[in-house]
This record gives sequence, C-alpha cells and structure tokens, in this order.
Amino acid sequence: MPNTLVPLPAPTPGGRVPEVCLVAGDAAAAVRLAPVAAAMRARKLVRPVVLACGDGARAATEVLSGFGVATDVLVELVRDGQCTPRVAAQLLTGLDHAFADRPPAAVVVQGDSATAFSAAMAAFWRQVPVVHLDAGVRSFDLTAPFPQEGHRRLIAQVASLHLTATPDAAGNLAQECHGGPKVVTVGSTAVDAGFDALDRYVRHLDARVQAVENAVVAGEVRLALVVLDAARWPEESAAPVLHGIADLVLACPDLEVVLPIARGHLRHLAYDMLGRLVRVTITDPLPQPELVCLLSVAAAVVTDTSTPAEQSPSFGVPVLLLGGEPGTWTEPAAPGHPWTAGGDRAVIARITEKLVLTHVERLAASPTDNPFGDGFAAIRAEQAIQWLLGLRDRPTDFTPR
Repeated sequence: MPNTLVPLPAPTPGGRVPEVCLVAGDAAAAVRLAPVAAAMRARKLVRPVVLACGDGARAATEVLSGFGVATDVLVELVRDGQCTPRVAAQLLTGLDHAFADRPPAAVVVQGDSATAFSAAMAAFWRQVPVVHLDAGVRSFDLTAPFPQEGHRRLIAQVASLHLTATPDAAGNLAQECHGGPKVVTVGSTAVDAGFDALDRYVRHLDARVQAVENAVVAGEVRLALVVLDAARWPEESAAPVLHGIADLVLACPDLEVVLPIARGHLRHLAYDMLGRLVRVTITDPLPQPELVCLLSVAAAVVTDTSTPAEQSPSFGVPVLLLGGEPGTWTEPAAPGHPWTAGGDRAVIARITEKLVLTHVERLAASPTDNPFGDGFAAIRAEQAIQWLLGLRDRPTDFTPR
C-alpha cells in the first residue's frame, strides 16, 4: 500500500479469524452492507461484526434482518433536537467505545452520512484501517449536497481501501490523488441486494399493492413506482413533484402509480394531492423484497435515491432521478443510466410519460447490461477486504460492458 497517511492492518494472531466491523447508520446503508456481510459469513475467512448506530439504527436492524443478517452491536443515539455537531460527538463517543470493547481488524463504512463519517474518524483515531464502500461519489460542490459532499471527501482522506461502484467513481478519486491498488472497483452492492431481495419475495402484505402487481403482470395496466425520501422534501419542494405525478396519471389512462412513503408531512401532502386519484396507491414503506418485485415489473421508476436507480437497469426499467435545480433535466449519459431532473412539475410529468410510453419498445429490445453492477459486487468487496488483511491476492476490478 503506497499511502502512508492511513493505517495498515495489524497482524492477526495465529489461528484467529480477523473480525471486520460493518457500520450501518440507516436503512439505505443496511441494504448495501447486507450482501457484504452475507458474503463474509458464507466464506468464513473474515468474521463480520455488524454494528447499527445513529438515528436510523432500528430501521437498519430491520432491513438487515430482512436479508437474514443479524445485528451484533447496537449503538443508539438520543437526538432530542440536538444540532449535527453534538449528534456527531455522541456518535464518535459511542463508536469509540464499541471499537474499544471489540477491536476490529478493519471498519467498513458506506456512503456519506454523518454516521459513516463518525465511524471512519473513530476507527482512524484508533489506527484501525477504514474501508469505504461506494467511495468516489462526487458532486464537486461542497454545498450540494451539504454536508454529505464534505463527508465523502474527508472519509477518502483517512480510508485505507476505497471500494468504488463504477470506473467513473474511481476516476473521481484519481483526480484527488487517491489511486493505485487501494482503489478497487467492485460494482454496486445495491444490485446484489436487489437480486437477493427478489429471491426472498413471497407476496405483498398490502392487498391493494398485490392487486396492482397482478394487473401489471396480466398486462392490463402499466406501473410507475415512485420512491421518495421524506427527509429530503420540505412541503414547498414536494408540492411540484406530487403535482407532476398527478399530471402523469391523468395523461396516461392505463397507468397505475404506487407510492410507498413513511407516515409524516410528505405522506399527508401526498394524500391531499393524490388521494382522490383512483389509480394512485399510497402505502407504508415496503420491505426490500416487495419493493424490488414492484420495481422489476414497472414501466418506469421515479426516485430521489440511488439504490433503486442502480437496481432498475438489471430489469430493463428506466429511471428518473430527482435532484438539482427545478426546471433542469439531462438525458442518460449511457445506456442504463438514469434521466435526471429537478423538482419541476412539468418536467417530471413529461419525462416520466416518455419513459412509460417506451415500455413496449423496451420489452421487444435486447436487454442491456447494468452499468452499476452484475450481482457479484459483494464478493469482490469481501475479496478486496481479504487482500487488505493479507489473506489473498487483489481481486479483478468490475468493468461494465
């Protein structure tokens, strides 16, 4: 490893299997870490210690359980309206205690949350190697998203191993002088999680959702799946998005919309604006098996999060990824990549209608490979961590076709 600014693994005592701590701070991180933990447990060359912490610890534990992965350590957080710096201080303290009680050979963090940043710093200060899953994501603007873009760059400074999902992400790291063998492109573990979730699917618990799926499979209707993170949408920003969905439903008479959303301000707003439309089903957040099953039969997906956007190409489903300034939009950079648009009513309705109307053409065309992963990202990630610990050769990088 040519970088002396980050710690190298300590030798493992003879006869002991090294323990690697995987830190999940919310449901989204849990989805991406679950396949890595499962790969470690299957191969038994390193022992995963799954730690859930932060505001989303309970949600992360539920998601992990859905993938058959047990949580080994729970570090709960009492927010009580505290500001982000004080919350981060609590996280650092709790994680430092956890790493002291059960010293890991390495710590795996995912993404750019405050939990990921706090776990990376707590491990670094204890001279434990940090492995960054989904490294190299950049907006190149420290103010957007804030503070996530700062977290991404700071984690990169202390990471001993960068696991990127795509060659583009590895290129972003190279621009910041993070290169060489310690950057491994493994693909997106969200794709692995999608395939695993679909294998676990049995049926929908909500009879309304099951009826929609049955109608889609029978060819009676088409489906637009809308997946939004309520925390990202204050009422003034959410209204144009929901208006765009309403316009879409009215423009496409054979279209059903399913909107899984947590109880709160966004759900109340959705009921006010969409509740009278008979072809809109608003339901509780769906477990991953149910969500991926719907995604796999959808004509289009509208979302503000990267996980469904990276899973959808595996099923030939186009995605509109919401983000950026209202009124702006861009076409996909390459096959399988999402369309992007700001929270603009007319743009959302127009692009999504275009994606829905091309559904029949896509069914007749040859499927394209998913540029974000092939379902083996978790195995590559587990092998790369073994390599970091001196247990095997470096794995081959994922190269999308």
